[in-house]
Amino acid sequence: MKKKISLILAFLMAASMLAGCKKTDEESAGLPDVGDDTSSMSLTQMTTESETESETTAETTTVPEETTTEDTTTESETETSATETTTAASTEATAATASAAAAKAWNETEISETLYIKTSCYSRTQAIVGSESVKKYDVGQKINIVAATDTGYYKLADGTFIHSDYVTDQKPAEATQATTTAPKKTEIIEEETTKKPSKTNPVKTAYSKNYKDRYPYQQLSKTEQAFYADIVEAAENFDTQVDVPSSMGADDIVRVYSLVYNQEPQLFWMSNVVPVSLGGMINLQYDLTPDQAAATQKEIDATVSEIMSKVNGYTSTVSKLKVIYDWVILNNTFSLQGNYKTCGIYNGLTDGGELQCQGYAKTVLYLCDIAGIDCMVVTGNNIEGSTHAWNVVYCDNGYYILDSTWGDPTSSYGKSSYIRYLFFLANDDMIKNTHLNVSTVTRKNGSRVKIYNPPACTKTACYYFKAYNKEFSDLASAKQGMYDELDAAIAAGKNVAHIRVTSRDVWEALRDTDQWKEFQKYAKSKDSNVKNLVLQTYLTEDTLVVEYDIAYNN
Repeated sequence: MKKKISLILAFLMAASMLAGCKKTDEESAGLPDVGDDTSSMSLTQMTTESETESETTAETTTVPEETTTEDTTTESETETSATETTTAASTEATAATASAAAAKAWNETEISETLYIKTSCYSRTQAIVGSESVKKYDVGQKINIVAATDTGYYKLADGTFIHSDYVTDQKPAEATQATTTAPKKTEIIEEETTKKPSKTNPVKTAYSKNYKDRYPYQQLSKTEQAFYADIVEAAENFDTQVDVPSSMGADDIVRVYSLVYNQEPQLFWMSNVVPVSLGGMINLQYDLTPDQAAATQKEIDATVSEIMSKVNGYTSTVSKLKVIYDWVILNNTFSLQGNYKTCGIYNGLTDGGELQCQGYAKTVLYLCDIAGIDCMVVTGNNIEGSTHAWNVVYCDNGYYILDSTWGDPTSSYGKSSYIRYLFFLANDDMIKNTHLNVSTVTRKNGSRVKIYNPPACTKTACYYFKAYNKEFSDLASAKQGMYDELDAAIAAGKNVAHIRVTSRDVWEALRDTDQWKEFQKYAKSKDSNVKNLVLQTYLTEDTLVVEYDIAYNN
């Protein structure tokens, strides 16, 4: 049957190519170290100013088909290049509506087969790349298909579509494993419920992310998961004592507490000091009283409501993430001071405005939680050796790097326009020389503790420069692309004009002295207020991004 379906797909796909089908590329933060059993450790990131001089990598996809006039993003209409015009009310299209529209866009051949998901993915409202996502499917999950399309998709019984690249007729080993272990999870949950009746969280909020759905939590052992759950429950209720499983040592406490501190941004009152185990228990510390936290939460909820009204105006995940990324950068600034306000959402989503890299990453995580986007915080070090934090997010076809701290570098330029996208939905290759000691924290004794293994980020389709058509493969088109970027930036009064190229030769050609002079002469001819162009070199080599910053006379 699988062979028959493959033949049907091959035939239909061949027909669509003849018709002119376009091929599309689909392809944690740091808690400072904790001491041993007799000393505590602070988890606050003490990032040096040089860290903020770095840039944020971004990835481009042909997916973000959206046009917006929302005023939290300062990019021009050209940059939001979207072919997608939506309103807040259009964020959830029904599968039935999509199926009705789909009939005009592709052909379907009825089949009946049970297949399995081989790569985590989302179903779509239509059988075309970039259509609205509906539901996430995990590896090993069984699906019933009712038709094959000439665009390479399978139609599910509920009227949605999944690309044929993500399915198999062989049940993956992971699925069997998950089926086997699932009952154990249920037993643990039931046992915890019996032992610990739920309490009422004194801080009221609409935030409802379940920590059991988090990727980092799922990497822990059963014992560590139970300890994680106990810490979360205690922090929610401002309880101070948590029992430590007898099998856990100091490194294990660091690992789990660090995860809770970084992956549960809603617990913004938690202390960054890792508690030590005394007499088989740890004593949690809080930086706010329940009343203070409740008052702050009201401010946060109001801010989040405004942001989500803009996020929900889009349907593509790339565009939603860009709204979040731009808002966090434009409404905050980097701080060298590490404390509970700068290292979490306290400042990030109120009027505080000053953040450490940990605060940037946790603010992004909180907003992604609200928006329903899979996200996690990763900690490590920058190339100067200072602690650093960034995010890994799931976007359309896989996991990507998102570093908002390095999208908001310290500079003399105005906050109203200075946003970089070097690390906006980048992949692992683009950060391998700049984001070091991935997912670790260093204890006071100098040893490193591995926190968890983040998912591999290998895709390119959602990278900013690819998604927004700012990636070029030859010198002539790259030069024209930079002229276009200068035009758009100067017209909008922005300070950043950058593109990405696909070869080092082109990258170097666009950065030599003669070419820089040519670009500068052009920029000055466009606006007499342009003072000069500054070639950015830091952090651009691995991304092959060419960036010229525009300085104005006033």
